[in-house]
Amino acid sequence: MNKGIFYFIITLSCTCLFFSCENEESIIGENLLINNQHDVFILADSLVEITSFSAIEDSLDAQNSSTNLLGSYFDPISGQTNASFCFQITLPNNEIAFDANSISNIRLRFPLTEFFGDSTTNFNIKLSTLNQSINIENDMQYFTTDDFESTPIEGAEYLINLSEILDSNALILQLPTSFGLNEILNLSSEALLNSESFTEVFYGFKLDVQPIIDNGSIIYLNSSSEDATLQIEYTNNKNEDVITNFPINSGVRLNHVNHDYDESLPIDTNLLFLQSMGGVFSELDFSFLENYQDSGFIVNDATLELSVFEENQNFKIPQQLNLYEYSNNNLISIEGLSGGILSSDNSYEFDITRHIQKILLENHNPICRLHTYQRSSNADRVILNKTIKLTLILIEG
Repeated sequence: MNKGIFYFIITLSCTCLFFSCENEESIIGENLLINNQHDVFILADSLVEITSFSAIEDSLDAQNSSTNLLGSYFDPISGQTNASFCFQITLPNNEIAFDANSISNIRLRFPLTEFFGDSTTNFNIKLSTLNQSINIENDMQYFTTDDFESTPIEGAEYLINLSEILDSNALILQLPTSFGLNEILNLSSEALLNSESFTEVFYGFKLDVQPIIDNGSIIYLNSSSEDATLQIEYTNNKNEDVITNFPINSGVRLNHVNHDYDESLPIDTNLLFLQSMGGVFSELDFSFLENYQDSGFIVNDATLELSVFEENQNFKIPQQLNLYEYSNNNLISIEGLSGGILSSDNSYEFDITRHIQKILLENHNPICRLHTYQRSSNADRVILNKTIKLTLILIEG
C-alpha cells in the first residue's frame, strides 16, 4: 500500500476517534477515569438546570419553641418585622393559699440567649394581661400569626436599651406594686387549687414592643429556663415577708411574628431570600435530572453549594441552613443529608448524594425547600445568589 494513503487512513481514523470522544464528553462532562468496567464523569455545569424561586411561607406552629422572641427591626428587602409573645405563669404548688396583705416588689425575669440586629437598639416594651385563655385543649393548635387581645397594665411600660439587657444577660421588668394582689395572690381557693384552674382565671401576660422603623433588633428569651419567673415579694396576714416565684417554663408560651411584606417579595430575580418565623423560603427543583433516569448512571458524589450575596444589608449571616424534601405540603428530612454550615467564604455546602441517587434510580420527588436553621426560634434572614452550583460525579456502568 502506498505510504501516503496509509498515513492518511491512520490520521483520519484518529481524528474521528477524537471527535467521537469529545462529543461524548460534551454531553456528559469531564471524563475522569476509564477502566475495563466503568467511566466516571463530572456533569457539565451547562447541563445543570436547577429551577429556584423564593416565596412567603405560611405561619409556623407557635407553641413548640423553648425560645420566645421580642423586638422589631426594619429590613430593606422584607420590610418591617415585629415579634411579641404571650405566656402563662403557673403555681409553685397545688392548693396554695397566699393570704397576702400587700406587695412590696414584683418583677418579671427572662434569661437572654441571643439577639439579632443592632446592639444599640432602644426598646419601648409594653406588658399587658391576656383577655382570654391560651390553654391548649385536644387538637388545638396556635400559629405565629395568631394574636390575642390584652389589657395594658398601668405603669408597665419600659424604655430599655439592649445594652442593659446584655449586661444583665436577662430581660428584667419591675411591675407596679399595685398589680398582683387581687389579680393573682388573692384569687379564690378554687382558682388556686392547681395550675390548670389558675390559668383559667388568670390567663397570663403579653409582651410586645413599639415597632422600630430604623434598624432595630430582636432578642431571644429562654422561657424554658427555671430562671424564667414572675417573682412577688409580699407581706401576709401574719405580717410575715414572703417571696414566691411563679414558674413560666411549665406554662403555655406562644410566639407572634408579623412581617409586613406584600404577597410578592421586592427582590431581584437573580437572588434568593430566606427569613425565619414564617417568613420566606426558597424552593429548588431538580427535575432536569429526569433526563438521566434511564441512562444507567450511578451517583458517586453530589454536592450542592449556595453563596451569600455580597450586599447582605449588613445583617448577621446565619451559621446554618436547612434543606428538606417538599411533598404534599410536608417538609421531609432528606436521607443522608449533611452540611449546610456557613463556611469561611460565606457559602453553604450540602452533601445530597443519596437524594440525587434516589431521583435518578427511583424516580423520586425532585422538589426541595431551603429554610433558615431552627426557623421557629430565631429571626435569621439571608440573601443568596441564585446561581446554584451542583457538582455531580456520575458513574456509567
